[in-house]
Amino acid sequence: MLVLLLTDGITPFVKGGMQRHSQLVAEHLARLGNKILLYHYSESDTPPDLDTAFTPQASKHIEQFWFPYEDTSIIPGHYLRTQKRMSRQYFDAFIQQKHEADFIYAKGFMGWSFLKRRQVHGIKVPIAVKFHGMNMFQSEPDLKGEITKYLLRSSVKRIMNKADYVFSYGGKITEIIANELHDPTKIIEIPSGIERERMRAKDDINTREGVRKFLFVGRFDRLKGLPELYKAIQRIDVRNGVSFTIVGPIPEEKKMDNSTVTYTGEVKDIALLSKIYDEHDVLICPSFSEGMPNVIMEAMSRGLAIIATDVGATSLLVSEENGILFKSPTPESIVIALNRMISDSDDMILQQKLASRSRIDKFIWESIGEKLNEAIRLLK
Repeated sequence: MLVLLLTDGITPFVKGGMQRHSQLVAEHLARLGNKILLYHYSESDTPPDLDTAFTPQASKHIEQFWFPYEDTSIIPGHYLRTQKRMSRQYFDAFIQQKHEADFIYAKGFMGWSFLKRRQVHGIKVPIAVKFHGMNMFQSEPDLKGEITKYLLRSSVKRIMNKADYVFSYGGKITEIIANELHDPTKIIEIPSGIERERMRAKDDINTREGVRKFLFVGRFDRLKGLPELYKAIQRIDVRNGVSFTIVGPIPEEKKMDNSTVTYTGEVKDIALLSKIYDEHDVLICPSFSEGMPNVIMEAMSRGLAIIATDVGATSLLVSEENGILFKSPTPESIVIALNRMISDSDDMILQQKLASRSRIDKFIWESIGEKLNEAIRLLK
């Protein structure tokens, strides 16, 4: 099967959850023997080396078509204009190269030109689109975010309705998509997941008597709820053994001065990041909007309990068995969740940690890749 994968970048060349998902989709479809025509962009000057992104087993089935990305404008709407320009470049290259495909999987806005111009050029293969977290239909923490999401909504809705199929992670993401489609039956639910090799052995998971080590992993983005977490930390009665670690590229001026909080900076090395997870008990993910957060799946694979906002597909991962979900990431909600985790017995925390590790077994990329492959085979 020949799959044309139109992406807005892949890791490690472009950072982001969407880009990591694109890399994993290509990796696992290719491992199953499909040929992948990978269209991707980055801000580098030369085409990236695919051997740094894919295993030898996968890379032999992947042919890349790379495009340089540039967006230096500050005029409102510049992001959407640039995305549509990249889609036009993808489409023009597809026509010029006389490529063929059995199925087209388009991430974000990259399928825009294909959907708009496919009839003129006689493209009859199915086109499926995926907008990941559907953030433009979720809550925003400030006015700037609210304005931005309204600039994107109409284009996203138009693209989804023109597509033959729309991929969803499931959970509340499916509800959002269904509300925007004329025909909700074309929604295909495929969750995201974690690589098997990142799993921690269940026998290694433990707790330390009276210790509660909380962890936040992410960049300083208003959507991630770090200011709300800061306010919550200031309000709780911290006892001995309670501490907070924040992993990510947090600017100096955005760090809080608190003796219980430690900053590590950005951690790119997977082994080191796994070690950090292993040293903690609870992950905090107080986001205003999410898709299916990689950080939660990473934490669960290492056996952490979870505190998170009930947004996107988070409820597929977190329940009372392995953590706490709250409706909105207000400081008050976070305080209640933190205090509960602090006051719970060591045995209760251990049971939640073990439940996380068991629950993530349902979201292994090897099985998700097979499910996606079967779905595409039936849809093409």
